[in-house]
Amino acid sequence: MKNNNQIKITYKNDFVRIIEKNGIRNFSSLIEWMESFNNNENVGLLTLSGRDLGSAISISKNNVKSIEFI
Repeated sequence: MKNNNQIKITYKNDFVRIIEKNGIRNFSSLIEWMESFNNNENVGLLTLSGRDLGSAISISKNNVKSIEFI
């Protein structure tokens, strides 16, 4: 059963990152980016703000192999 509170990103170098809803401020932006990416739409660089001070994650279509809810 898929959980809409966690997203798994697999990068082209096979690194896997799990992003949890409660760890990211703009989780809804990530969902929108994921849906566009999975529909082969043009997506740009997305920078996500972490809940911890100073933490951020950037994702680019150029280095993402797959992205999905887990």
